[in-house]
Amino acid sequence: MSGDVERSADDPVKILIVEDDAIIAMDMEQVLNGKGYKVVGRVDRGEKALDAVEEKKPDIVLMDINIKVSLNGIDVAKMLLNDIHIKVIYVTAYSDVNMKEKAFETEPVGYLIKHVRETELIDMIRQATGGDS
Repeated sequence: MSGDVERSADDPVKILIVEDDAIIAMDMEQVLNGKGYKVVGRVDRGEKALDAVEEKKPDIVLMDINIKVSLNGIDVAKMLLNDIHIKVIYVTAYSDVNMKEKAFETEPVGYLIKHVRETELIDMIRQATGGDS
């Protein structure tokens, strides 16, 4: 199955999607599930992301930067880096230099600008998980 996940079906890469646009989140979930990844949840707020990470134990978090309520994606990523050391890939509409600088302080494994092509997303996840690119 070329282009699919290298891990076995019994041990798929687990991904949490943190995105406040429901259509984008559903599209990403559909693509990822179709490629053999396991989307363990979709949440639309930073607080929910922290709870979901603790409960679902994903391998990777796909993180929008500008999410609703008090914690933005960068705040959540900082907490994840400091407490859990989980891999974060930003998937965001924001590409200005100041935002990128703040985002890169959280040591993400990737930074993708919406509207992300399927191949870019899959390649970034494969790189993050040590799969072939």
